[in-house]
Amino acid sequence: METAVLKLHCPDRGGLVARVSGFVFEHGGNIIASHQHIEQLGDRLFMRVHFSLPELDAGRPKLEADFAEIARELEMVYEFTYSTTRKRMAIMVSKYDHCLHDLFFRHQYGELGADIPLVVSNHPDLREISERFDAEFQHIPVSKETKAESEIRTLSLFDDYDIDFVVLARYMQILTPRFLKAYPNRIINIHHGFLPAFKGARPYHQAYEKGVKIIGATSHYATEDLDMGPIIAQETVHVDHSHSAEDMLRLGRDVEKQVLARAVKAHIEDKIMVYNNRTIVFD
Repeated sequence: METAVLKLHCPDRGGLVARVSGFVFEHGGNIIASHQHIEQLGDRLFMRVHFSLPELDAGRPKLEADFAEIARELEMVYEFTYSTTRKRMAIMVSKYDHCLHDLFFRHQYGELGADIPLVVSNHPDLREISERFDAEFQHIPVSKETKAESEIRTLSLFDDYDIDFVVLARYMQILTPRFLKAYPNRIINIHHGFLPAFKGARPYHQAYEKGVKIIGATSHYATEDLDMGPIIAQETVHVDHSHSAEDMLRLGRDVEKQVLARAVKAHIEDKIMVYNNRTIVFD
């Protein structure tokens, strides 16, 4: 059975959940899962409804047109997505391969319901890995002088491959505002630090110098405010005085790939909503 996901948020008021559930029922749908959350910062309702609907493809225009009327009335921001339309993700990577490997293996085992047609890197090192998993590998060098040209080439490739969202799997370059605006809330970054602490370069070394007892990794949507975009997933591991900065780097690799995979999976399954630089991530 084909399925759809409806995500929405709007000013909270009585009867909203019943109104949305009734709409799905009236259109012949069957609700598989429904989650809602009232955000106290702004008094808004956030809702995700996963439902099945016979002949969903044929019924999309009427479904969306009818819901648009409700959305206007209730001041809703909303989005429909459909199981018949698989997302296409591009991975950007530099030299570290642990996150890239992990994403490819999870995709191979069916954990990530999206296509990975393209890998872009500013170094040539990971071509063999990418091609082994049937992804096109494009080496696009980046320097201070060529950065603008490199990003134009990359965005053009994304258009050619119909890319829906981008994963920065330890891509060690700062993206320009122009690049970020092309994929708002669709560029997922993994930062090897427990944000908002230790943002920027060498976070494990920063943590070691501060003598912290917990290190971690953070996956977030990339924005112009470096390492401060809406946080999707985080995880930590305990350390102590005996751990060197290199020990933290080693421990961090496992955390990084797990946190990034959780964020990517949630994005693919349309479980994330962004509001005021915060995320609501439904189970």
